[in-house]
Amino acid sequence: MAKKFLTANYNDGDHNVKVGLTLILWEEDNVFYQYSPELDLTGYGKTKNEAEESFQYVLQDFIKYTLHKGTIFEELERLGWTTNKKKKRLHAPGEEQLLEDNETYKELINMPGILRSTTDFALSL
Repeated sequence: MAKKFLTANYNDGDHNVKVGLTLILWEEDNVFYQYSPELDLTGYGKTKNEAEESFQYVLQDFIKYTLHKGTIFEELERLGWTTNKKKKRLHAPGEEQLLEDNETYKELINMPGILRSTTDFALSL
């Protein structure tokens, strides 16, 4: 299982969202998965590329939907993010908080043979 960092941009004319996420990529039963513990989102496919493309679609859909519904701050807070609505600043949960609150992440990082690194994350609106 490989762990990597993704930077993505979403712009719909009204909002400009920049997001930096840790991604975990692994294969299980001939299916590739790409997972972000900070957003608890997963993409999958028959190849690594398909899993990455699937994740990009899921990420864009998440951002678009929560911005449209006006719930992005509430959803990110539910996921453990620290938010400042006035300044439109957000910070992803740290490694310690993810290990405490995210069961999926806990299971994944304990799988044999994975590579782990720590990175700071931020999302700004």
